[in-house]
Amino acid sequence: MIGIDIGSTQSGVAFAFLQKEVKPEIERVSSWPGQTLDLQSKIPTQIWYDKHGRPKLFGADAITEDARDSAEEHGWTLAKRFKLHLHPREMRDKFSIKIDPLPEGVTLQQIYSEFMGYLFKHTEPYFKKRIIDGSNIWESYKDSIAFVFGHPNGWGLREQEFLRKAAIKGGLVDAADAKNRVRFVTEAEASVHYCIGNSNILNGLQLVRLNFAVCDAGGSTVDTAVYTVTAVKPFLKLAEKREAACVQAGGLAVDDAIEEYLEETLTRAGLNAKNIKECVRAGVDDFEGFSKRQFVDDPDPLKIKLGDRSLTLSEINVRRGSMTVPSPILKRCFDRSVKPIIRSLDEQITGANVAHILLVGGFGDSRHLQQQLQDRYEPLGSELTTVNDSRAKAVAEGAVIWNTMTSVFKRAPKWSYGIQGYVRFDSHSSEHRERTTFTTSDGYEKVNESYLLTILKGVPLDADHVCRQSFFRTYSTPNPNLDSVEIALYSYFGNDQPKWLRSKGVTPTSGTLA
Repeated sequence: MIGIDIGSTQSGVAFAFLQKEVKPEIERVSSWPGQTLDLQSKIPTQIWYDKHGRPKLFGADAITEDARDSAEEHGWTLAKRFKLHLHPREMRDKFSIKIDPLPEGVTLQQIYSEFMGYLFKHTEPYFKKRIIDGSNIWESYKDSIAFVFGHPNGWGLREQEFLRKAAIKGGLVDAADAKNRVRFVTEAEASVHYCIGNSNILNGLQLVRLNFAVCDAGGSTVDTAVYTVTAVKPFLKLAEKREAACVQAGGLAVDDAIEEYLEETLTRAGLNAKNIKECVRAGVDDFEGFSKRQFVDDPDPLKIKLGDRSLTLSEINVRRGSMTVPSPILKRCFDRSVKPIIRSLDEQITGANVAHILLVGGFGDSRHLQQQLQDRYEPLGSELTTVNDSRAKAVAEGAVIWNTMTSVFKRAPKWSYGIQGYVRFDSHSSEHRERTTFTTSDGYEKVNESYLLTILKGVPLDADHVCRQSFFRTYSTPNPNLDSVEIALYSYFGNDQPKWLRSKGVTPTSGTLA
């Protein structure tokens, strides 16, 4: 079983070889081409493409100076942050998302399939090296590997089908068995299973009716969910307390704010466009790699290296290639992420009596974010625990754990679900009078396109819950063909309960998906 997390900035893979009556050992792939050190299981989510749309360099190989020199010499284009292109329309409309253009002539499906193929290709030798008799085991079971992909809480069936097709195109699975072998778990649920896999955390949750939150602060999205412990024996059982949240407030927002500050400051100092571009790139890389994790809200400024050690501009606090950035400026940049994260957490835990907040994800390494969350929630009785290994991708490992020992047995649906129906016309209703009516075969006048809800968004359901409701359909013949009956199911993203499938006229109800 292979767990895959393709993040906006970093990706990772974990796997387990499952055997009967043997406790599974989860391994993270920690050896990738281009890495200077082993034991680093995160790789950059980047690909260089040439002018003909062919991939040239992946992952850690793509971020070296040699790679940039080759790209400039040969006219390559970098595919990065491409995960943002896959966000649903609702997320793109709700948040101001900065999206990098894709390389010309290269589709998003191609990028995903080639990146998946790269991850799978380099997982194979690592598996063979780490597992006893690994070569024979791999050859025996490679055609039955189960792949579990983690994805943001805000993604749904459309995005899952896209990933499944990319897995087929990338050579991970065949089309015939893709439905069975490619599975999906939300990042919040994968993260909670990663936390459960940590024995110290698990020991702290052994109390029925205990409520806790998991906050997965990643590169682009921050996924938050609140769980209730419903049982501890014979094994831990959890229930989602409410619909999980997903906000576009990851660490990339801080990087973008720093990039804007550096560009504005260097432009004001009169540097030419080429020097500005090079200094900003070096500055953002240095900030992302070092200063971003070091910063805490105190009076001390931080230095950001701009690459050119000969550069000194006293009017903007640049000396020997390093810019000194005041703490208030840095805090303002971090606020782009921290404030939305706190708002989202507030909405999730209000009234839930949350005892613990478990913080995971790459941006969860930020000391400033940790301090802000501690200051905000610990006085309210919610203890913050950082469950992170800076070398690991929690979602990749959590995806494998989730698929071997699911602990969440109650979930809150992210959409409402219902069918299209019709209701008897009421002449006293202004809503009915404004809509088109027709007469059914039973002789009654009806109003069409009524939205008949069967499942309500945000209301928790048991994982094995079956929702049944009775409806009837009239036919114009006493002997209709009932061998096969198809009924469209409509999902609704909004928080209200619309009565109609469409608004007045022909405009679809906002948030309705066929």
